Amino acid sequence: MFHILQIQCTKKLADELKIKTSNEQIADNEPLYSWHAHIFYYNRKKYCIVMNNSTRYNFIIGSLRKKEFSQFSSLVKEGIRKNLLAEGFAEKVVETYMKKCDDVNYAPTSERSIISQINEMISATKFFQENNEADTIEDKLDEINRFNNKFVMLTLPETYSAESMKKALIKEVLL
Repeated sequence: MFHILQIQCTKKLADELKIKTSNEQIADNEPLYSWHAHIFYYNRKKYCIVMNNSTRYNFIIGSLRKKEFSQFSSLVKEGIRKNLLAEGFAEKVVETYMKKCDDVNYAPTSERSIISQINEMISATKFFQENNEADTIEDKLDEINRFNNKFVMLTLPETYSAESMKKALIKEVLL
């Protein structure tokens, strides 16, 4: 069974991508295949944080230049794959998930609680950056992404988003 990889963009990101989104574009999609995305700036550079609707698993892409926004869906897909593997997920599980992401759909954000958690992760990222010796976020991007997924999320049954994602992906692969 194939799913649409739904990227729900904030208005700020949709403007940067030069796309129009409307509520009609929100697909009745499995939450595990739906991700919210938001652009933020740090030291005058553009970054994007992407968060899974179901598990709150998240990662940062950046720094992004204008030409990279035209390949945004590919960047998100590659970001998902790269971060899940870096998190220690089994390659078979990751590849099975990625193969099910047949098509990409852009839609507006739909859950304020996810936006709130995205903003919390941006604050955590900035805190991490300011308390570690790196000139840019890119210098410690993998470390930041691991750190953010070990951040306590009280809305999750597993507390940590990395654990929630691992459990959800294993369940998905076994179905």
